[in-house]
Amino acid sequence: MATRLAELRAALDAELAATPEYYDFKVLRCEREDALWRVTLDPDHVYAAGLRPGQASAQALLDDSLDGAAAWWGAPRKGGARVLAVLAEDDQLLLQNASSAPPGPEQLIRLYPPRFLNALAESWRDEAWAQRALASLADLGRPAPCADAPVLDGSPFRWLRPAQRAALALPRHSSAYLWGPPGTGKTTTLGVLLAEYLERRPQARVLLLSSTNQAVDLATVAVDKALQKGRREAHRGAVQRLGTRFDATAYAGREHLIPAADPALIARLAHAEAARPATRDAAALKAWSDRVAALRQALRAASLQVLRHCRLACMTTTRALFTLDTLRALSEDDSPPFDLLVFDEASQVSLAHVLALMPLGRARLFAGDPQQLSPVLRSSDRGARLWLGRSAFAHMPRQGPSVCMLDEQSRMAEPIGELVSELFYDGALRVADDALASPAWRAARQRALGALDAGTAVHIEPIASGGAWSAAARGPLRRESAEAIADTVAAALRDGAWTARELVVLTPFRAQRALIRHCLRARALPDAVRVSTVHRAQGSEAPVLLFDPVAGDQPFLQTEEAARLLNVALSRAQAKLLLFLSPVDAASPLLAPLVQRLRLAGDTRRVQPLEELARHPDFPANALGLRVRAGRQVGEVSRISADGRQFWLVNERSGASQPIDTAFWRARAAAEDHSTG
Repeated sequence: MATRLAELRAALDAELAATPEYYDFKVLRCEREDALWRVTLDPDHVYAAGLRPGQASAQALLDDSLDGAAAWWGAPRKGGARVLAVLAEDDQLLLQNASSAPPGPEQLIRLYPPRFLNALAESWRDEAWAQRALASLADLGRPAPCADAPVLDGSPFRWLRPAQRAALALPRHSSAYLWGPPGTGKTTTLGVLLAEYLERRPQARVLLLSSTNQAVDLATVAVDKALQKGRREAHRGAVQRLGTRFDATAYAGREHLIPAADPALIARLAHAEAARPATRDAAALKAWSDRVAALRQALRAASLQVLRHCRLACMTTTRALFTLDTLRALSEDDSPPFDLLVFDEASQVSLAHVLALMPLGRARLFAGDPQQLSPVLRSSDRGARLWLGRSAFAHMPRQGPSVCMLDEQSRMAEPIGELVSELFYDGALRVADDALASPAWRAARQRALGALDAGTAVHIEPIASGGAWSAAARGPLRRESAEAIADTVAAALRDGAWTARELVVLTPFRAQRALIRHCLRARALPDAVRVSTVHRAQGSEAPVLLFDPVAGDQPFLQTEEAARLLNVALSRAQAKLLLFLSPVDAASPLLAPLVQRLRLAGDTRRVQPLEELARHPDFPANALGLRVRAGRQVGEVSRISADGRQFWLVNERSGASQPIDTAFWRARAAAEDHSTG
């Protein structure tokens, strides 16, 4: 254990070392706007502490994760400020509470981003706690039964699908996994499970954690809805959402979920947040920010006191680590203070985070999807990849009662769902029967889009050019696909059949995102058309999804993480999925299976058994281009090795290309002839 603990601490050190403590940006211009300062940065000049000059760009580093960062400068006069907002597309910062005038052209400004990893590292420096945390690792792969776990039957929710109902047995295990692919109702299932758990165990305490504030909000509201619809009103007041960075509008009519002496305070906060002015209106944004900050501060003091009284506490994993001492103090005898510890969106929570928090619960439930985005990692250190780049799902048993996969989805139209299922879930995911039986559901997924008829759900739009690296944008760009996307969006909105909010554009690269937004603005298209990187899209969905990989030959798009990213992108679509692909994109290892599967979809040619073809002397040449069956696999023979000893079959279900041994099938054919002779 000592060796593993040393490895884990070294991994944290490596990740901290790879996470710059500060960024130095060169200023292009600085303008005062009432109490704020607008600072425009040179996108080609940034120095990140610990990185080589030129290794990062302002465009790659500037995003809303720097909201609230501390700013410092040494000239023309030493001073500091707080970052109110980041305008990434304009390479701008809005600064508030500046102690002196910020630097001007050719001078430097330094930003210190929030160091959330420090709280995790601190938890692992506590020797006694670290030993308990690391001892939890074995339980992830070999869960034990919980003798006192309640039996949950899902009452009164008769509409639960079979797998959702089976998931209610997961709290009977010390570690359990609720595997929820896209659109399968994972959050709803979790809400029903926790609502019934609270009723069946009146003295139990539960801690619900997730990687983002948005995910915490969704899960908290899901529990409250399940309590309300399940006629368990008496337990609703025992659920509390802790933290101050919640979406107040999500709690309209559910103000009891937020700790506050004055419930009207939540309504005022929701009203204030809904009235956020445009980012470019600096003065209005400053006034709005001050008003929201004051309202949130009024909530802060009440939050921690609630922990001792509520039965279901909901917060982010980051907040849990920052308040770990408070959470541990809830138990007077050093036993786990919570009966059940739930990690939602657990595929994005690193193993180091999970283990540091596992001793808080007698039983642990991990809800998420290991086929979607994994934890964010900066370091290339092997130990960091092991402890910080993987989640608890890396230790999930392959099968058994502690694992439940939800296998029915009601988001994606059948062709989109089948594509996602075959590419990422071995064909296990299907459209839910109740969705297929709903005329409204089917009608919403059968709508024409321009030249695409109502029955066409997946379409590849051919793009002639491949993407190219742009030194100015510090990322891959492709104007042809950006213009094609803008034209498609314009046409969809022009005929009035679609609204701007029904269309979403996704791309892996920030540089291309900025270019697509520029093309949309050039056509005076509404800002309501969302253009996002895929990383920011998990958890969302839209009727129409337009995906631009930009450059399929980019090294990043050859990685395992890129496959998860592609899964996230494709599975956002409800009715229409449009892919803008060049020949280079279509030939990439990431996208080739998708293209091949679409090409072979609906192939009606006769399937010829390989045993028949292998009887001929010109085998396997006689199989080239034919639709064949090799055991349980059906597909097209795409190529043959130069010596004829191998050939490749493109599986028509998965689109994957798999090698086939020529001698094996000749021998099999000969054996069949011998047995029948």
